Amino acid sequence: MPGTSPSREQDRPLNLAARLGLYAVLVGLVVASFTVTPATPAAPARLAQVSVAPTVEDEPAAVRIAPMSRGLARELRDIDGVELAVLESPSQEPSAAPAVDVAPEAAIEPTPDPAVETAAPEATPDPTPAPTPDPTPAPTPPPAVGLTNFATLTAEVHMLELMNASRVRGGLVPLVSDTGVADTARAHSAAETRVRYVYHDGPDGSAASRNVPACGTGWYGENTGKIWNNNVDALHFEFMAEPWAPINHRTNIMDPAFRRVGVGAVNGPDAMYMTMVFCR
Repeated sequence: MPGTSPSREQDRPLNLAARLGLYAVLVGLVVASFTVTPATPAAPARLAQVSVAPTVEDEPAAVRIAPMSRGLARELRDIDGVELAVLESPSQEPSAAPAVDVAPEAAIEPTPDPAVETAAPEATPDPTPAPTPDPTPAPTPPPAVGLTNFATLTAEVHMLELMNASRVRGGLVPLVSDTGVADTARAHSAAETRVRYVYHDGPDGSAASRNVPACGTGWYGENTGKIWNNNVDALHFEFMAEPWAPINHRTNIMDPAFRRVGVGAVNGPDAMYMTMVFCR
């Protein structure tokens, strides 16, 4: 009866080309469901890798094209005798896409040109302080050597003559000039010129430290004074005008125990300095 019996057109099974096309569409949907990965907060969304089942070169063009007909729009349950088999490619395995950590954008550093060599600054050594030397006592200056000239030599000889004349009048033997002792006397006169005064024990030590080694006997006597305008007589008369005393300039000249004498004269900035060292 019309309306109760199924239509012959609906009962007609699909032809082979339609079935193959339907299978291809189903396979594509199944493969797409495994390869599309949803985006996650840890990994940005990426394009899904769509895998297409390998095509067979031997298939006819009609099977590959497979134009869809109106019957493909029916539900699968209305298809009689159609068994769907999902062919999975051995190389396509469902796998979750690995999460990719997104690093924050780093500041781009300029890359130095390898062709341009930058000269490294030379390292400056740290300044090392120089060691402070231990304070050493100032060395004692050597005895100054008096420069002799005609005037000083003449004055020395004249002083020796005046002293011997006084000794002879007193009944004493004349004094003999000692060259080595005269050098010691000149050195002391030169030291006096630097300080501009006469002394026995002063900046250059004591009279004993100078005269005892010079005489070599342990006994000595010393007279010293200034001479102005080369007036040697005035200095000798000054010495002899002193009163008689156990030790003074006059007693040194008239001491009978002294037999040698060294006379040393040096010109200073203000006067001529003369020293006489008496030895036994």
